[in-house]
Amino acid sequence: MGGPLGLKGSDNIDLDILLRVTRDRARLPAFIKGFRFLKELVGLGFEGIIVSPPGLMGGDLLEAVGYRKIEVIGLRTPYLNGLSTREHTAEFITESSKQGCELLVFIGGDGTARDLCFSKGFLSAPVLGIPAGVKVYSSIFSLSAESGAHLVMLYLDGYAKIELRPVIDASEEDLRRGVLSIKRYCELPTVVVKNLIQGSKEPGYEYDVEGIARYIGEIMEKGKLYILGPGRTIYEMARILRIDKTPFGVDAIYNGQIVGRDLDATSLEKLVEIYGKPLIILTPIGGTGFLLGRGNQQITSKIVRIAGKENLVIVMTPEKANRIDTLLIDTGDKDLDQELEGFYRAITGYREEKVIRVKASWRLEI
Repeated sequence: MGGPLGLKGSDNIDLDILLRVTRDRARLPAFIKGFRFLKELVGLGFEGIIVSPPGLMGGDLLEAVGYRKIEVIGLRTPYLNGLSTREHTAEFITESSKQGCELLVFIGGDGTARDLCFSKGFLSAPVLGIPAGVKVYSSIFSLSAESGAHLVMLYLDGYAKIELRPVIDASEEDLRRGVLSIKRYCELPTVVVKNLIQGSKEPGYEYDVEGIARYIGEIMEKGKLYILGPGRTIYEMARILRIDKTPFGVDAIYNGQIVGRDLDATSLEKLVEIYGKPLIILTPIGGTGFLLGRGNQQITSKIVRIAGKENLVIVMTPEKANRIDTLLIDTGDKDLDQELEGFYRAITGYREEKVIRVKASWRLEI
């Protein structure tokens, strides 16, 4: 739930904020992604028994989808004001493992994946993450909710491999201070099929963006709103242009001046109402290859649609451009994702570009 709110995660989110944003559960990213996953899974002909915790942790979602072959495991620990904690996750892992479940699917981000590490001793089945968090750096996540459904079916049909893959997580407090501090917590057996599962975040590369900054500085126009996405490449570019940008937040500038720092979705939409159609500068996130939908959920489908495909500017370091040929998007609006697909010219230096493909993460290429 932290993405649209402009938070750096929801590990230590204030309880009052949690209670406020969970009132309308159908709008929560985890609920939306979970609904998409289950709808695709049922559409593919899945008929197995799904073992689930009650209420917010799964029961409500299965009820919304209308799937009936379920077994709800009651938890001894009561929910905290209707909300779950890592203790509930640990309890469910223990109880579901006792029942011989074949696969553990969870919906969330690296924080939830880290909770699985703490309960690793009780896991008796491989895991698969459906990406719905702010931090999705670990390589145990499917590329999309729909990819996750296909991974489940391929696993049941015997076509998927099981590999030990790393769970990594970034400190939210460090992210709020502008520092990317990644720690490896464990390895978990994961369902793997090429092109359906993501890679891990790859920190530590040099960021030579002098040329990118010069080029962007030359093409910036007065009287236009610029939205700067998160990431070290854009942060270094902004620093060279003497723009006081946050490293991992979404910021906005107008006529060379910051008009919004570390913005949430609501604040961004208000700026667009004030200043008009924006130009959005984006860079892919590490080894995950995501351009939209991971780490920048504040830039909503509504904002992207107003900007238009022609006002998306991609910047990439030469090193990253040499490794990546396709970038992925998942705006939450499938029609928009399809409109945005195609080939773009990514800026890699001063008047240097690379043609790169952009495609919806849920479009399968097995």
